[in-house]
Amino acid sequence: MSGRTAAILLLLAGQAVPAMTEASDLTGRRGLAGAEETPAEVVGCDGLAETLGGLKLPDERVDLWASGPLTLVETDKVLWYLAICAEPGIRVLCVTYSDNGMKVGEQATLRGAMRMEDDRHVVLDPCLASRD
Repeated sequence: MSGRTAAILLLLAGQAVPAMTEASDLTGRRGLAGAEETPAEVVGCDGLAETLGGLKLPDERVDLWASGPLTLVETDKVLWYLAICAEPGIRVLCVTYSDNGMKVGEQATLRGAMRMEDDRHVVLDPCLASRD
């Protein structure tokens, strides 16, 4: 059972939900927020290394809101894959259902559930993408 499911069951049972101790690790990190929350600030490509440096993701979902130039817009005819930021920096890949007509080179904001593949690649799935 996930932490979120356990929290929902506790709420339904009328019990208090324990605080996420890991949430404090998100404080002060641009672009990061809890699930379905909005961060105080969107992070740009140049700030990703600072935002993600030393981050230990909690078991609960963490959302990343990042903005930068699209470097990839591709589809497998079911899903769309949009990426921002260029190497050698951290790249962010958004797995979504539409390209919204966006093209490589346009400024976009990607936001969604974050998974860190390695120290240079982040996947957001599910993800929403919009023009800046």
